[in-house]
Amino acid sequence: MDWLLLSLISAAGFTAMTIVMKRTLEWHVNGAVAFNAVAALPQLGIGVVILALSPPDWSSAAVAIMLAAGLTQSTVWLLQGYAFNREKDISRIVPIIDSHPLLVLIIAVVALGEVLTPIMWIAALLVMAGVMIASRSQRLPGERTRLTRSFFAVLGAAVAMALVTVLFSIATAELSIVQMIGLSWVVASITNLIIARVAHAGHEMRRVLGSGRALRMVSLSQVAFTVALFSGIAALSLGPVSLVTAVMGTRPVMLLLWIAISGLRIRGVLTRRSEQGGIGFKWASASLVTAGVAVMAF
Repeated sequence: MDWLLLSLISAAGFTAMTIVMKRTLEWHVNGAVAFNAVAALPQLGIGVVILALSPPDWSSAAVAIMLAAGLTQSTVWLLQGYAFNREKDISRIVPIIDSHPLLVLIIAVVALGEVLTPIMWIAALLVMAGVMIASRSQRLPGERTRLTRSFFAVLGAAVAMALVTVLFSIATAELSIVQMIGLSWVVASITNLIIARVAHAGHEMRRVLGSGRALRMVSLSQVAFTVALFSGIAALSLGPVSLVTAVMGTRPVMLLLWIAISGLRIRGVLTRRSEQGGIGFKWASASLVTAGVAVMAF
């Protein structure tokens, strides 16, 4: 069950990227536009090298699909970066972004002709139940998600993420993983740089490039993103798109567990009932997702 392991690695990589990106936007980079533009510079260079060493069949329909995926990926980064920059408690908004497995599930059944057994439906629903507890429970620390600009930004990011997942899955039939990443990175990077130009983010970009700490943080987030992306695409090429995406949707629970562990480390033993209740709901969320993943493996 290689696709299951790769999906979990991808989820862990996206979790690490989320944490580092949030910290970077809080302390080192002013705004998602500048962050994305700085991150686009190495991605553009690597993407060009990949396409030069392993050029695809430029007349292939899969190339057009990956160009669309690159544009959609830049939309994901812009919307989630905007939300991360505005919201203090990312444990509330990440589950909304990662609700995209439900959208992928619908697309996979309606458009791709996937057939899901009842047990697979139950597995996917278990995963998403854990995600919804993480997002909506009143007993977890932090405010519940409200109808704000951040909410609509993360909702848009979820839709875009679902489209990217499906486009990558379709393209795996004709392109290698490396070619797909090269194509998507070139398009997404150029798009992010154009957005930065239009938004007059050049001054902030130069400041970040001149700051060693800020540059290291951006680079670290991109390393985590690269690991997550390669693992995710490999999983999509081996397993069913709906179930792979559902496993990758465990990022919110991984994030909650990281927050719980780091919080315990900072505050020591929790004794207040409200905090204990919050921790209990976090474990309930994690248990539902773990149960769903276990069902998928059989």
